[in-house]
Parts: sequence; structure tokens; C-alpha cells
Amino acid sequence: MVPGTRIVCTKAMIAYAAAVALPGVRKSGVAKLISQGNEHYRKGRLGEAIKAYNQVLQIDPENPVAWNNKGLILAVAGNFNEALKCHMKAVELDPEHVDAISNVGMTYSKLEKLDEALEWYDRALELDRNHETTWNNRGNLLSKLERYDEAIICYDRALEINPNYMAAMNNKAVELIHMKKFDGALSLLNNVLKSRPLFAEGWYVKGKAYIGMGDFEKAIVCLERARRLNPDFAQAKRALDVLKKKLVEQPGDTAKAGKKTQITEREKERTEKSIQNEILKPRAESERMGDEFERPEEHLTKEEKLALDALTDEPMTVPALKASVGNKLAKPALERALEGLVRRGLAASSDEGKNVAYMKTNALGSIEEEMVERKEEQESEDSGNDLHALVSRSRKLINGERYKEAERDLKKALKINPYDDMTLCLMAQVQYEMGDRDRAINTISKILGKKPDFIPAWFTLANATLKGKEYSDSAECFRKILELQPENAEARKGLNEAEKAMK
Repeated sequence: MVPGTRIVCTKAMIAYAAAVALPGVRKSGVAKLISQGNEHYRKGRLGEAIKAYNQVLQIDPENPVAWNNKGLILAVAGNFNEALKCHMKAVELDPEHVDAISNVGMTYSKLEKLDEALEWYDRALELDRNHETTWNNRGNLLSKLERYDEAIICYDRALEINPNYMAAMNNKAVELIHMKKFDGALSLLNNVLKSRPLFAEGWYVKGKAYIGMGDFEKAIVCLERARRLNPDFAQAKRALDVLKKKLVEQPGDTAKAGKKTQITEREKERTEKSIQNEILKPRAESERMGDEFERPEEHLTKEEKLALDALTDEPMTVPALKASVGNKLAKPALERALEGLVRRGLAASSDEGKNVAYMKTNALGSIEEEMVERKEEQESEDSGNDLHALVSRSRKLINGERYKEAERDLKKALKINPYDDMTLCLMAQVQYEMGDRDRAINTISKILGKKPDFIPAWFTLANATLKGKEYSDSAECFRKILELQPENAEARKGLNEAEKAMK
């Protein structure tokens, strides 16, 4: 263990350990149901997740993990009032449940009760000064309160805890732009976009940074990319319109004057300030990074990922875990990694004589404030249609080139689960085959924005751009697949075809 640190075994962890240790319905019922609920959540099946947690609460109505997880699902679905009740119940049952406490702050923030939100964030940080999600969310809240310097301090603290924290990088960059610290913002944004090249909002924010620096050509490139990734991105379109209109109106433009004239430095400066005033001032929620909770791997070090993969639902001692990870981790590194997992709520610990045993937990963690958006109420998962049957039938219809009928079934499937990635891939394919290229690419971009290593989406995009004779883009997609799967023969064949067409 690292000197000077301690492991807090909260009631949530004890409840989970008890559920695992007890025989019969408690073990097979509670632990299994919570795991099933978590899996449903991560696959976007919110209705199924809620059902699982409700079943847990019928068996064990005082299970703080189930209450917190249920609240998270309700918050993601936009029902913040009910989510707040669930998180409050989790805190009542376990006053040291840091994730639930942080989630209370998040829900208060979404309900525009900002003072209460700040109090709960501070309460979470009193229990755990290394809770990076709370630091990031607190920074967002302080930004709303126009306490920008304090917001930067929060983002810095989150990045100190986790240097690869994409949301904190992006959100700090947004603040730096509005503080006119453009070089620092660009450095952060380059890191974000290297990890998430299809993050449209990141390209938009980078465009704003270049506007602040007066480099309008690079700004246009970034904004055009944001628009291409998301054709419905109104702010990027508006910024592009402003840029192009103002630049065309400059004295000396041949379209206006009929011949070249010298633009004075004063006129150029006036144009730049006009553009900057019009584009840089607005602070929009869409500038902040979304879907961070669905990428928990960005919150873990390499060592923590290895340790998490070795953990099971049953308690394991450090020697047993060391044997499992083999030479990949030295014992001190393993112990530090386990401590990090406990701090993040992904593992629980318990004393067994002289040894400390670790196990996986069933906590979903705390919600990133910026990823929670109000969504239209989804139809019940029990809508009378089977998702898998609809998807299977749509595949056959696509193979038979019956795209309109396939689109009908896919729409039904997406009403059952609007987040199913394979369904979305098929919908993008249908959209492209029906001639709606922009919607198809937008659909795929949304998937890859969340899951940049999802190979079926890369194939869909690669084949669509190949058919559209966008050979450079197609080749780039096939290269990405080969980067992920170097032996993929189909991708190698597609790349050769695209490169041949480019020549």
C-alpha cells in the first residue's frame, strides 16, 4: 500500500460483499441482477436496467448500490427529480457513498439549483479529495457561475489526478479560450482530438481558438470538419457563416471592389475584432465534452486496467491477483492499482486476517455532468416487438436491396433501444443506400465519437465513402481498421481498392 493512504470500506461495498457471501436468492439474485442492470445500462438498454435495479430493491430495499445506479439511469433519461430521490436514498443508507453524493450535486445542477449542487460537490470532495469526476463537474458548475479562475483550478485538479482525463482537458480548453489563452487551449484540444478524432464539438472549439488567434484559414478548416461530422451542428454553421461573410466584405476583395486594393492594418484589425466579438463571446453547453461516463477506460491507468481485468465477483487476495496478472505488474504497482480501483468505486476491499482481499463492485460510479442531456421519453422496452428479430429481418431486407422496408424495421428497433450500435450501423447503411449520405455519415460519427474502436462502424463508413468515390476518406477508414486488426483481410482488400482508385 502507498504510505499515508487508507481504504474506506463503505456500506455500499459491505452490502455488495454481503450479497456475494450469502447463499441462495441473495447471492444469485442481488449480485447477478445488479451486474445485469449495469450491462444493460452500458449497452443503452435503459428500460431493462431499471427493471433489474427494481428487482434488486424488491429483494433488498436498503441496497445503496441499486438506489444509486437506478438514479443514474433516471438522470441519463432526463428525469432529474426522480433521480435526485434515488441518490438521496443511497446517501441516507450510506453517508460515505461518494459517487451518490457527487450525483446529488449533478442532479441539483441540472435542476438549476446551483448553490445546493456546489454544497454536495464539496461534501463529496471532503470524503475523497481524489474524486476526479466531482472536480470536473464542480469546474463546470463554477463556470456557469462565472467563477472562471476557480473552474480552471478544478479542471487542473482533475487532470492532476488523471492526466488522460479527456473531459477535463476539453473543458479547461473552453475556459482558456474565453480567457484569451489560446496557445494553452490548442495544446489541450490537440490531445483531445488525437484520442477522439470524430468529436465534432472538439473541432468547433479548436476553430474558436484559431479565431481568437486571428488564423481564420485554420479556423475554417476546423469548423468545416465539425460540420461534416455533424451536419446539424448549428453553432459551427453560424460561425462559418460569420467568418465567410466578414472575410468577403473586407476592402480589397475582388468580388466587392472589382479589383485588388490594399487592406490597411487598421481595417484588418477591425474585421478580426468583429469576427472575434461575434463568435468567441457565446458560451454554449455543446462546447463541453459528452458521453464521458461511457468511456470509463479513460479514467484508468494501464496498471488499473490490468488489475480490473483480473478481479472477479469473489474476494481475491493480493497474492492470488499477482499470480493472475503474472509478470505484467509488480506487486507494488498492483497494490497501487487496486487502491485506485477502490477509490473509483470499481473494486471493494475487505480484511481477511493478515491479508486484504479485493473484489469487483457493482457501482456504476458518478455521472459526468456534461454528458447528461434531456432526452425525449423513450417507448417502453416492452413495446410488443423483439429487438433482435427486427434487426435480423432488416439484415435480410438490406441484402435483398429492400431498403425502405429495412428502414421501417430499424426505426422500430431504435425505438426499443436508441443506443444499439449495430442497429445504428445498419441504419447508416440504409441511409446511404437511399441517397442520404450526410445523415449516414452523421449516424456513424455519433457511434465512433463514443466508441472510436468499434470496427463495424469503421467498415460501414469505409464502404459508404468508397461507394461515394471519396477514396481518400475511405482509405483512411480502412487504415484505422487495420490499425485495430492488422490481419483483417477484408480491410486490406478495401484499402487496396481505395488506393488504386486514388491513383
